Amino acid sequence: MAITPHESHQIAVHAGQGQIIKLTNFVKKLAKRENTSIAQVLLGCKDDFQQTAAHIAAKAGQIRSIEALARLLGSSENSATYFNLANRFTGDRPVHTAMRHGFLGVLKVLVANGADPTAKNRFGDMVVDYLGDFEPEEVLRVVEEYNTKERGRLRTTQRIGLCSLV
Repeated sequence: MAITPHESHQIAVHAGQGQIIKLTNFVKKLAKRENTSIAQVLLGCKDDFQQTAAHIAAKAGQIRSIEALARLLGSSENSATYFNLANRFTGDRPVHTAMRHGFLGVLKVLVANGADPTAKNRFGDMVVDYLGDFEPEEVLRVVEEYNTKERGRLRTTQRIGLCSLV
């Protein structure tokens, strides 16, 4: 792809400022110009620190931008990949960024769209290490619900694998 750093920056700015229409139109325009999918545009657009538009939206508390990015990505697999990309400096994923800045609502939307709240950054920190003074029980509930869902998904995958062996 020949998307410039300036164009990547524009995507992040639109997401960080909650400019959903501009974000959507700009990403679609780039995908058409590059003859690729919208998901590939988003997955390929990062700043110098490997932050995505999701990192910037999480830092700004832009729930609507996270929801728009999830819609643009088009599938749960693309969303899970995108919302789990780590930045280069700290290894933070958007869930870490949301928690560092106190945006519980953003954390919930990220996790609902495939982000892993148990992922560790380069320092070994998870979102529970950034609880601060706000709603620690709620953050722990989000993490536990994710763990329960993942255990169920793994059991289903294992059963399907066993059935295919028979």
